[in-house]
Amino acid sequence: MKSLLDIQKEVKELEATIQGAVNSLDCISREIQEIRTSNDNMGMDYDMIRMLAKNVPFANHPLAELEDGYACRIYIELLFSVMHMDTNGITEKMVFIQWILEESRLDMELEDVHAESLELEKDVYFEIGELLNTDYRLFFIVDALIVANFVEEANGEVIEYIAQLCVLLGVDASYMETSVILAKIALYQDIKNTKKADIEKVLPYIDDFEYCIGKNTIEKAFWLFRYVCVKVYNDDLWGGYSLSWKVRQISKVSKGDNIAEYRPKQGSTTYVKASQDGTLFQFKVEKGYSCGSVGVISHPSDSGKKIEQWLTKKYEGENVTFEFIDESNRFW
Repeated sequence: MKSLLDIQKEVKELEATIQGAVNSLDCISREIQEIRTSNDNMGMDYDMIRMLAKNVPFANHPLAELEDGYACRIYIELLFSVMHMDTNGITEKMVFIQWILEESRLDMELEDVHAESLELEKDVYFEIGELLNTDYRLFFIVDALIVANFVEEANGEVIEYIAQLCVLLGVDASYMETSVILAKIALYQDIKNTKKADIEKVLPYIDDFEYCIGKNTIEKAFWLFRYVCVKVYNDDLWGGYSLSWKVRQISKVSKGDNIAEYRPKQGSTTYVKASQDGTLFQFKVEKGYSCGSVGVISHPSDSGKKIEQWLTKKYEGENVTFEFIDESNRFW
């Protein structure tokens, strides 16, 4: 257990970190005010932006579920503040923000929210940790990184700004790392430029980001961790016996673990070993009047239903059907 002195030291360090962030944000606020002055006469075709936003190929932004109108407004205004730190591709960035505005419950026009974002007070930065709960913090950071990198790699100033916002939101380095990986996948709409180890880190969260990451891309991420470890039909076994599972459904397994046994018509008992670390998902397979067992090792964030659909596509030429084995009827 930490001593009172340890806790006091951590509080002092946190206080210094937050104060440093606030000082930096104070400077940034002044820069935004300068941007406001320079933008007063800048023409912006908001009608065109609204029209383009209707073609954004995403849907169902989680901000639609945030009932706090003030929190919604601050969320979007802070995205504008990120945009102001790097105005390259400003139209594209505003189209993305307009799409989020349309998805939210906020009853305001884009030009009004944009104007208010240029009047952000320093006090807002002290509120954001309370305004945005844990889930919305991750959504916000990912959206901020998308805005920052929408057209080209973000400059150092905007990255520093987002990092300072992360401090005020109370998120740690691993949280920020998760956000960066998710934003990268969203921007590329592909996983080929992302390391497998990084993809594994974000799989527990990736389904929540279907609003900005396509379903096909999400599926490809899970495919990397799926491996069919056994597929046996009962007709091919000794005396009509079925495969015997040695671990329960959705169990964590390690490479080399004995997970199943069966005896073929020709030969001795076969012991199925786990080919990789992961979670075992068990299925019933049917082909005509013949049935059997299939085992897939995948990531624990995967689901039986998704794997069932994947198996159907994988073996579509064999005219087979798969059924995820529920624990209540795992023997048939």
